[in-house]
Amino acid sequence: MFFILNFAYEHKEEKSLMKQISNSLKDYAKQAKKRLASGYWENIRQDRAKFLEEHFSSGSNISQLKHMYQKKVERDLFSDSQPSSEDEKLYKKVSQLLSENEYVLNPITQLIDHSEYDKLDEREKQSYIFKLTDKYNELKEKFESEHRSCFA
Repeated sequence: MFFILNFAYEHKEEKSLMKQISNSLKDYAKQAKKRLASGYWENIRQDRAKFLEEHFSSGSNISQLKHMYQKKVERDLFSDSQPSSEDEKLYKKVSQLLSENEYVLNPITQLIDHSEYDKLDEREKQSYIFKLTDKYNELKEKFESEHRSCFA
């Protein structure tokens, strides 16, 4: 009897998991269809051509530039489809900052969420800045490790 109940319970979990996977696949298909209809990929082709033109003149290797642009598109594509996590949103901002300039002056001031920061008292503001600085350093290291893998 226990075996039958256990099997039925596991089978029920499998059905639930399959339904979740099916719904996820449907969502991904809808997003892909929406990108096709909106001309997303044509815009990507044009942006890629501009990116390669701008950076190739500086003497960079074309295959490295293509790989770097591919990583940028993947990061943007997946972070746009699932912007649920605050870390993902912050990582997108950090990667954008670091992609635009090799040397970023005052990155913390550019990352502050003023809607939250302006409501804090002085002690809370200091804590916010310290946490943001730690998070920035962590995300910068992640970005640099991804970037190094492009040129390795």
